[in-house]
Amino acid sequence: MHKRSVKNTLERLAARAGPALRTEQPHWGDAVQCDGLLYAARALGSKKPLEDAIAWFEPKLTAGPQTEGWIWSWSAEALPALDIYLLTGQTAYLDYAAAVVDALEAKTMRTSDGAIVPHPPAVEVWVDISYFAAPALARLGLIRSDTARMEAAADQLLVHQRYLQDEVTGLFRHVAYLERQAVSPCLWARGNAWFGVAATEVLLCLGTLPHCASGKAGLGRIAGALARQLNAVAALQDAEGLWHTVLDRTDSYLESSAAAGFALALGRALAMKLSGLEREQAQAVWQRAIQAVTAKVDVNGEFTGVSQQTPPGDLDFYNSIEVGSAPYGTGLCMMTLAEALQGAALFSCLTGC
Repeated sequence: MHKRSVKNTLERLAARAGPALRTEQPHWGDAVQCDGLLYAARALGSKKPLEDAIAWFEPKLTAGPQTEGWIWSWSAEALPALDIYLLTGQTAYLDYAAAVVDALEAKTMRTSDGAIVPHPPAVEVWVDISYFAAPALARLGLIRSDTARMEAAADQLLVHQRYLQDEVTGLFRHVAYLERQAVSPCLWARGNAWFGVAATEVLLCLGTLPHCASGKAGLGRIAGALARQLNAVAALQDAEGLWHTVLDRTDSYLESSAAAGFALALGRALAMKLSGLEREQAQAVWQRAIQAVTAKVDVNGEFTGVSQQTPPGDLDFYNSIEVGSAPYGTGLCMMTLAEALQGAALFSCLTGC
């Protein structure tokens, strides 16, 4: 990995992403892009990405969190709010994040064993929700020394793993349909990346607190599931350094945002010395993924090759999803390149670990 190339690419991404947040049509993935700007601000030692993130967030801060309706549109706002608080000390952002997390805990429908259901009344467990819930619970719990919230973060990962991790491959299904006791047929790449990013973040937060009542057993199960998943992911990397949008189907197209997510998860797993991870393989896969992700950022700072919003379906359906750029992809890419520059030290600084 050439750090100068990574730094230059991250600068291009951030220079485009900040203004885009304020000028382009609102998108449910904007909060992920906002959080990516905060990672970039820290890694680059630059105030501009932070200023852009705050400019996007300030109207939301004034209005207060809007926690009715589609969960994807509001749940991810907790993470950038927490990161702005950590970077500025402004408690209004901490309060905003707490209100979002309160809504996740109090207002969302749950399965009988506690998994957040994103599209009620259908009783379904979606792999994406592992990212849109667990890291915010863990990070807020860490900041406020709230053990119950950290335990809730671990519980979300464990229940998602129980429903969605394939026993044969170790990879994750997109959706579990509890009412008909079925799972979606494909192993969607970006969904697996969401779980990997969420699990590494929760482990990094909770791993600093050995007294956490969730205990080593729960964290051990998360770590074991993550190591099995990442080893399987590593074996499926394409020669280009990317992954197919349906992981085990080479007749599906290569996709960029999953590669960014996998690189982020692998980099963290290597830094934390994740037990069970095949380190030599993971290191080589991580380096190829960073190179591939960097190559997908064009001269204008646009992260390309990202599949658009993707509900579950069959192979033909996944292949029909258009490819371009999207805020969640840009956000993941900035996080990945920022941590590639500064490693776990960056993440620890952002979370207060």
